Amino acid sequence: MAFLQADVKSAVLRRKVHMNIFLPTDTDQPVSGPYPTLYLLHGIFGNSSSWVTSSNVQRYAEQKHLAVVMPDGENGFYLDHEDYMNCFSRYVGDELVQLTRDMFPLSHERDRTFIGGLSMGGYGALLNGLKYAGTFGAILAFSSALILDDLKKEPGEGPVAHKGYMRAMFGDPDAVLDSDKNPVFLAKTLAQEGKPIPRLYLSCGEQDSLCPANVRFARDMEELGADVTFRTSPGHHDWDFWEQEIRHTVLNWLPL
Repeated sequence: MAFLQADVKSAVLRRKVHMNIFLPTDTDQPVSGPYPTLYLLHGIFGNSSSWVTSSNVQRYAEQKHLAVVMPDGENGFYLDHEDYMNCFSRYVGDELVQLTRDMFPLSHERDRTFIGGLSMGGYGALLNGLKYAGTFGAILAFSSALILDDLKKEPGEGPVAHKGYMRAMFGDPDAVLDSDKNPVFLAKTLAQEGKPIPRLYLSCGEQDSLCPANVRFARDMEELGADVTFRTSPGHHDWDFWEQEIRHTVLNWLPL
């Protein structure tokens, strides 16, 4: 499995951006492209190296001849913030796919193009997998930061819960649920327009404070008729849980 690092100019973000890539080009039994591809997003305070250093995704991807692209998303929840030149939704959902397809022998087929992530990256995978549903055939979302219902509550402790930060990320709490920042809104829009919702794999640890929100989201998707796999098991908001989930999804769930 080749491990590549790239710095490329993003027209959307208006700067150089970094990404890490696994390509199954030098395995013991090499398979020629185009390769099925997973765009894998990190969580808050992470970067493009998070999955590389904290999980064994390279080993699982090698077994399945899967390419994995891991971009930097900073701390912006993979949303578009035009005023700050931080349009990470357009970057991840559109430009990054086109850039990497031009650079590497990646599949252009929807059913062989996937997006996934953990925590903030789980939210980002749901948001952009649904927003760009014509590109992504499946979404993997682990311990997703589905926090929109809590935006009107008094903020808790810590930098992520800071009221100013949350407003900067999501805007008016009274308007966010009926906007394209809400994965439920996006899925309902797809259903109303008769467009296919990507296959969904959702999971969350039973001891994770985000579990109730993930349970509600899974039920919402089932009510819309989406193809949903939802799994809970003992676990916290940590790499022990995410390692278990990336292994299971790559080796057993993705249509590879």
